[in-house]
Amino acid sequence: MPACPMAEWLSRENSLPVENVPIAAIHSSHSPRKVKANERHIEILAQSPVPLPPIVIHRTSMRVIDGVHRLRATQLRGHDSIAAKFFEGNDAEAFALAVHLNVTHGLPLTLSERKAAARRILLANPHRSDRSIGVLTGVSNKTVAMLRKCLTGEDSHLDVRLGRDGKSRPISPINGRRRAAEFLSTNPAASLREIARTAGVSVSTARDVRARFERGENPLPDSLAKTSSSCPEPEGHASQDTPAGGRHDRHRGSHDHDLLERLRNDPAVRFSDRGRRLVRLLSTDMAAIGAVNAIAENIPVHCSGTVAEIARRNACAWQEVANKFETV
Repeated sequence: MPACPMAEWLSRENSLPVENVPIAAIHSSHSPRKVKANERHIEILAQSPVPLPPIVIHRTSMRVIDGVHRLRATQLRGHDSIAAKFFEGNDAEAFALAVHLNVTHGLPLTLSERKAAARRILLANPHRSDRSIGVLTGVSNKTVAMLRKCLTGEDSHLDVRLGRDGKSRPISPINGRRRAAEFLSTNPAASLREIARTAGVSVSTARDVRARFERGENPLPDSLAKTSSSCPEPEGHASQDTPAGGRHDRHRGSHDHDLLERLRNDPAVRFSDRGRRLVRLLSTDMAAIGAVNAIAENIPVHCSGTVAEIARRNACAWQEVANKFETV
């Protein structure tokens, strides 16, 4: 069976062959659930006299797309193999299919799980429309739009939408200005057209960013700076199972921005080349941390240890910098 996207797989689901797969060959799941298994539900399935429907497996990774509870129930029954259908798309398509199948049947996903799934799909497929992601994950298109608005402040590829004419157009000006400022920090002699082309902004925007850059100011006007620092919950209140660090991280980000603004507005810093360069370097580092956090969920598991080690070494280096400044 050739590789196929989710829509094609769903259209052929009923006619796909069912294979008997050794349970030992199956790995962890693509499930969007935060709590991976409901033990009570597993027991009920294990005791049911009715044959369980085939599970769905991602052939490339041998991870379960749909059917973790059925897999566990089959193990409880003492079987060493299980009926399964295979999906042969990529990892992002496999996760999208897992979300769709979990939303449309079986144990319902919580609102928090559906929002988290929508965020992940936005990161992997930024050109999908808000409506299509909403239908896929079981949230409103307004919720997806709000999630996209929040994420555009963290990941540059999310602020571009592919039009029907095949051309990419920016949704938010925030990241374009940030990209222009980052490019200027390493290419201060670049022409306005070069800045505009590299950052995906207009020449007039490039001119404004350069002027702000040379004055040591935030590349974002006040109106955009306020927008980028606010990211409210799109529906209701923060759920009970929101990670404990979520609110703290948002508060910390706002506090870091205030500290940077205080430094940027200090005349001794603002009116010296070294001071302005220091502000640019600190601003770039803060933006990089936000961007890495935004894509952390999609980093391959086998790379996570390496990324963590790099982060720890950077943290140690920054601690040495902090110690040096505290003893001045």
